[in-house]
Amino acid sequence: MFLKRTLTGAVFFLFFGVWISSSLANDAGEKHDEPGEPKLSIVRPNPNDVSDMAFIRGGKFVRGSTFEENQTAFKMCRKNDRSCKLWWFSDEYPLKLVMLQTYLIDIYEVTNEKYLQFVEATGHPPALDDSCTTDACREGNLWKESSFPSKIRRQPVTQVSWYDAQVYCKWRGKRLPTEAEWEKAARGPSGSIYPWGNAFPKGRATFKRKWQGLHTMTNVGSYPNGVSVYGVHDMAGNVWEWVSDWYSRTYYNRGTKNNPKGLSKGEFKSLRGGSWVNFAGTLRSAFRRWSRPDVRFNDTGFRCAKSVPLE
Repeated sequence: MFLKRTLTGAVFFLFFGVWISSSLANDAGEKHDEPGEPKLSIVRPNPNDVSDMAFIRGGKFVRGSTFEENQTAFKMCRKNDRSCKLWWFSDEYPLKLVMLQTYLIDIYEVTNEKYLQFVEATGHPPALDDSCTTDACREGNLWKESSFPSKIRRQPVTQVSWYDAQVYCKWRGKRLPTEAEWEKAARGPSGSIYPWGNAFPKGRATFKRKWQGLHTMTNVGSYPNGVSVYGVHDMAGNVWEWVSDWYSRTYYNRGTKNNPKGLSKGEFKSLRGGSWVNFAGTLRSAFRRWSRPDVRFNDTGFRCAKSVPLE
């Protein structure tokens, strides 16, 4: 049975003794687009404010895929990409019950306006791929120095490395979610194919698009029919999301089933959720991808998580 969503400020106050922050109220009042380039005043985050996070109760959940599910995913992939291989999905195997402690995870992906607050408060480099040497690469940079068009302020931030994401979350008094935490928040305890269940993603996610600059991605929370059972938005499509784990193709076979956190070192970091460019088959919540932690892509962002102290 799916757990009930715990999204209201009253629930968070009951569990954690915090009031809904004024920043959430400001967000609610800024949902219309305005001309010009935003400049935000310096914000000092309250590490105790969890009003923008969903509560995920600890317990077991279904992680990974069976071999039969791998075969089904492979056939879906072949419809759109003739080069698709069955082994692309082998890192999801085997299907296991995994135990996690209670935690919190951001309801939305980190937006450009939230990331700008961080940049202005800390002097951290803006969301740009400054290694670009071609026009095609530069087109992926939606920011210009430390600003961006107002139209994209509520779109998820991209062109951020794993290290950028890690520092941002720490600044907010949070951390990146583990790969297992991300998957539970997306699939629910019983392991749905997609965050919303098993229905096709049309009308529930941003996917199967070509690059259109400012018009490529959608504002966070644009698909109320695509929300996960825990009330978490945009866990399929829009942007890939960095998680904390070092990627290993065989980790599901040999890693622990109790609060798994991945390997202690590696070459690549895991990414989850698919993006605006993906087809439906690669929006499945079990699908895994990897990337070097220092790269910045125009289809990759993140959200943060937070541990809940044990009583």
